Amino acid sequence: MEHETTLEHALDIATANSKEGHRLLDQAKDMLEHGDATPERVAQLQELSDAADADLIRVRKEQ
Repeated sequence: MEHETTLEHALDIATANSKEGHRLLDQAKDMLEHGDATPERVAQLQELSDAADADLIRVRKEQ
């Protein structure tokens, strides 16, 4: 994918990071229900997902 501006590129990356953060968090929550992940790991992924969402919001504001 070709980007016309650096901000378009940043938006694509921030969007992908947010989606991946949510995917990993959902997976960890499911694993926690089955005893395959720890609450600490879920909390860690929640923090990462929140950071990715905050970054996405920041990039959108810069557009």
